[in-house]
Amino acid sequence: MCMSLSETKRGLWETEEDIRTLRDDFPDAVAAEIDAVWQLIRDKAIELVPKESGALASSIELESEGGSGSVSAAQGGVIYENAIYAGNDSTYNFEGQPSSQYALSVHDGHMMANGDFWEGCPFLEDALDYYDSALSEAVDAAMQNLGIGDSNMPSTDKLGDET
Repeated sequence: MCMSLSETKRGLWETEEDIRTLRDDFPDAVAAEIDAVWQLIRDKAIELVPKESGALASSIELESEGGSGSVSAAQGGVIYENAIYAGNDSTYNFEGQPSSQYALSVHDGHMMANGDFWEGCPFLEDALDYYDSALSEAVDAAMQNLGIGDSNMPSTDKLGDET
């Protein structure tokens, strides 16, 4: 997800205020909303993953759950960052195989011993795609609540309209 701030018909002072607000208030305002959507993404991935032993499903976690997700206002840096992972070395299936050894094969597919290709089930990718618009809406709502962006600009719908 990429976010940019564009300015038209606004002064330097207003632009500086928007940047200050983004730096100081945006991370806190949007983090809770985006975190809620990420939980939905995780739940959807668990729903979509093929389940034999349940090990792979139980290994699905968000980066923020592992303690390394971030909300920061670093100058020119990331405002919000999170990721979803499946498979680890401590969750085993019925055969004693760690889920980290087969997570990618289940997700992306793999060649079988007889030479056929087993088409994967991209459960992480599909879960992200399913909630893509919800993530965008959370960011848009936070920007609108903070009074930042095009929603505060005078309407230009009629300008340059030569129909």
